[in-house]
Amino acid sequence: MTRVYLDVEAVEIAGSAEHGLDEAAVRALRFLADAGHDIVLVIPGGAAPVAALRELATEVISAVPGRPDTASWYLTTEVERCHGTSARLHTVLIGAAPPSGSIHRCDAVARDVQAAALELLASEAMPGTSSPSAVDSEVT
Repeated sequence: MTRVYLDVEAVEIAGSAEHGLDEAAVRALRFLADAGHDIVLVIPGGAAPVAALRELATEVISAVPGRPDTASWYLTTEVERCHGTSARLHTVLIGAAPPSGSIHRCDAVARDVQAAALELLASEAMPGTSSPSAVDSEVT
């Protein structure tokens, strides 16, 4: 079982007045939860998540621990949130890749939550042949 920390912004559709969710992202999170992974929602400020996300989550927190007690993944939309984490926390930047020449602080980049979830599942199915950094190949 893997703990997956998820910034809620990664599954929300930008500009939606009613917290519209990316259904493909929710479906990918459901696959992870069904496979026995702990989905931990990260919501700064303590706001309540929408029901569709709350039912998938094992926990809701306001910040990711800098040093989690087990190997974990952190799916975030902000490159700044990757900085200062321990080696036990594999950070994945969701969305567009940072501009070339910028300092990459995240372990990997994925175009969306679905691509990150598939890579996580693949890395567990084939240990040693895939790593969180392989998600980089998903972005073109």
